[in-house]
Amino acid sequence: MKKVLFFLIILLQTLGYSQVVGTPYITPPVEVQRLILDQVSVTPSFAFSTRKLRADYLGFAIRLRRSTDNAEVDLTFDTNGIISDNSDAKIAVPGSSGLAVNSTQTLASFRGAATLFVTIWYDQGANGYHGVQTTTARQPVFSLGVAGLTNQYASLVFTGSSKHNVTVNQTMPVLLGSGLRGSVMMLAKIQAGVTTNNSFGYSDTSDNNKRWSVHMNWPDNNNFTYTDFGSSTDASRNFLNDATVGFNKLKQYSMIRSTTTKTVKMSGITKQNNIALSVQSITWSAGSTFGVGLTTGALDTSFNQNGFTGNIPEFILFPEPLTVAQYSLLENNQILFWGAY
Repeated sequence: MKKVLFFLIILLQTLGYSQVVGTPYITPPVEVQRLILDQVSVTPSFAFSTRKLRADYLGFAIRLRRSTDNAEVDLTFDTNGIISDNSDAKIAVPGSSGLAVNSTQTLASFRGAATLFVTIWYDQGANGYHGVQTTTARQPVFSLGVAGLTNQYASLVFTGSSKHNVTVNQTMPVLLGSGLRGSVMMLAKIQAGVTTNNSFGYSDTSDNNKRWSVHMNWPDNNNFTYTDFGSSTDASRNFLNDATVGFNKLKQYSMIRSTTTKTVKMSGITKQNNIALSVQSITWSAGSTFGVGLTTGALDTSFNQNGFTGNIPEFILFPEPLTVAQYSLLENNQILFWGAY
């Protein structure tokens, strides 16, 4: 039996869990599953998730604020490497709770009947570029049991009209290669909206047409996803993402921006492939940031547009375009783990 298991493991490792066209994804046994950031040697600019992403990460998963008394806790991953009711909740800010700083209880005990809001989504990469939201009205809701094939995992829940988001306070040249090149590997469940949906990234405060951002679902023109990686004027900016394709369904998104091209995939299906881009260099205004859940910059401050509506349980940004081999590994991992077919 051990010999059979050994050969099965080697076979799956050799295949890299690849999918044969027309067949369902097969979840590999636990013995061959590796944490997603341990599968490639590229260091992300930042990596957010409600699951553990690399074996050597020993920090917290997320910081949550309780609605009833504004107490805040830092959560650990549980023994299965996810956020659950069994996660330890360490008091970081007591609010009016009377709880002692650094005291610990389970998330289930801390939550009770309260609503939980996200104040920090911790970066599991090496940089410590956390996603932070100090404005209470803009803090995403945290919810258990809303992501995964059987809704077994936790997620951040965003409301676009409330501009829910977390912001990485690092400039675009720090987060992206030459302020332009990069790769997004993420999960999202989009809700249909009737207003603007500026989902992540940054729009320049001096020139709104200079953007590194995405509308996960723009309500005009029959609901398209717009990818503006450097400029809002490039050709081939969008693809259909309506109720038939992506609404209310957890999907995996790979978005790769090189110096001259972009490739976009949704749950393994190519939507845009090696699209030629005219913008090959860009200079950002001082003070650029990166929002997850809202495009920070001009679209927020000058145009007062709304953000993303739906769930995002995982968002990873790399500072360079990943190779096909690299993003395929990560893509398969995300699809398999989250059941995002």
